[in-house]
Amino acid sequence: MKICLDAGHYGKYNRSPVNPAYYESDMAWKLQGYLKSALESYGFTVIVTRTSQDKDLALEARGKMSKGCVLFLSLHSNACEDAAVNYPLACCCVSGKADVLGQKLAETVQTVMNIRQNGKIWKRQGTSGDYYGVLRGATSVDTPGILLEHSFHTNAAAANWLLQDANLKKMAQAEADTIAAYYHVKENASTGPAASENKTAPKGSYLVKITCDALNIRKGPGTGYAVVGCIRDRGVYTIIEEKDGWGRLKSGAGWICLNYTAK
Repeated sequence: MKICLDAGHYGKYNRSPVNPAYYESDMAWKLQGYLKSALESYGFTVIVTRTSQDKDLALEARGKMSKGCVLFLSLHSNACEDAAVNYPLACCCVSGKADVLGQKLAETVQTVMNIRQNGKIWKRQGTSGDYYGVLRGATSVDTPGILLEHSFHTNAAAANWLLQDANLKKMAQAEADTIAAYYHVKENASTGPAASENKTAPKGSYLVKITCDALNIRKGPGTGYAVVGCIRDRGVYTIIEEKDGWGRLKSGAGWICLNYTAK
């Protein structure tokens, strides 16, 4: 499957009024690179609308580049006059084809940034279809489109968080996990929670189905161990060892609580 990523703006654009070090264009460009790598590790083919941050391309043309893709995703941060506002927002194409994934991505941003205001989706109709040019372009080539606002850069806490490269890498991996789960892609070739799940299972192993929306993977069998990943696809996984109500994943990613699984 092929995905088209769009770094929201080019050059130096949309400087934060509460932290002058932050530019929306810089954040979107960095996040695009991290997300591209994370998605490719799942086996997706990823194209981008621009190969240079300094080059511009017309809005609809960017959306039309997604022809043949399963998703067009434009990366942004939002702005408003109220510095207290910081909810994530997924602006989805008016066709409704991206609503479910848009909501999941908005909730992912909320979780990773630890935001109290709930993530939501929004659709805006224009005079000739989608109001947003990039989404209008994507719709014209029959690609579900999402313009994802990573909170508000007019909020100091959000701008400070988005300035950190380590945070953007964490966000990219979480968004890749969400997208992979939505498209039922189970295997990550490098570090994802389902890596190597296709290998021959050892004797005595068994399958479990995840019964909750988000199940933490921990380094060891218990809540006292660090979280090393999260399963969000309600998929089927192989357990090769049990201990105190916890199961060790065949992939080697770690342990999950068996209370949230069905054998």
